Order: sequence, then structure tokens, then C-alpha cells
Amino acid sequence: MRSERQEYFADAWFFIALANRFDGHHVPARRLEAVVSRSRVVTHEAVLTEVLSHFSGGGAVVRQRAVDTVRRALGEFHVESTGGELFAVALDLYEARRDKEYSLVDCMSMSVMRQRGITQVLTNDHHFRQEGFVVLSDAP
Repeated sequence: MRSERQEYFADAWFFIALANRFDGHHVPARRLEAVVSRSRVVTHEAVLTEVLSHFSGGGAVVRQRAVDTVRRALGEFHVESTGGELFAVALDLYEARRDKEYSLVDCMSMSVMRQRGITQVLTNDHHFRQEGFVVLSDAP
């Protein structure tokens, strides 16, 4: 049964910016973290894979920070599995948007958002805006 709390979707941008205090988006991501603190934040396994991949070449300390960020997400957020039906639905969207530059992970995210009725996403990725979602990286 789904919670009555507001739900937001967290893209890799959000986690990457939170994990790196030197990232130019760190402060806006922290601000958004405070805004959504009493809400349910949803993501999926492929987003977390992107986060780990982003930090993979950064050395032991950076890699550990990435692992800590992903473990925190697994403990505090609702993390959808990317297997089976989600992959197939996302592949259909990927195929249908040949005129766009959406990644398959973006299509998975958009599919999860549609399935759950989520309209707001913690990201700076304009592809979500192209699909009619509200991008919150611009929020004050």
C-alpha cells in the first residue's frame, strides 16, 4: 500500500551532488534534500548504478563516499528494482522517443514516475522536462 505522503523521484544528479561537497550543485541539492525530508523519495537500482559509475575513478575515498551515498539511499528511500517489467516498459519508451536523447536509465526513471504518479524529479536533466515532469533543481 502506497503512502499518502508526497512522492518525489531522485535522479543520479541528486545523489552525485549530495555526495560531493565540491560539486557546483551541492548546495541546491542540499536545499532540495531539506524540502523533501518529510516526503517519500523514490529512485531505482539503475540510478544508483549511475552514481557508483560516476565516482568509480575517483580513488578509494571518493569510491567509499559513493558507496555510503548508495547505502544511505537503500536505507532511507524507496528503491525500485530494475528487472523484468520495468526494463521492458523502459525499452518501449526508449524506442518510442527516437527523436530524443533519453538514456535507457532516463526511460526507466520516467516509467517509474508514471507508474507511481510522481510528477516532480530531483534532477537538472532537461529530458524530464521534455516529458512533462517538473524538474526541481531550479527550485529556490
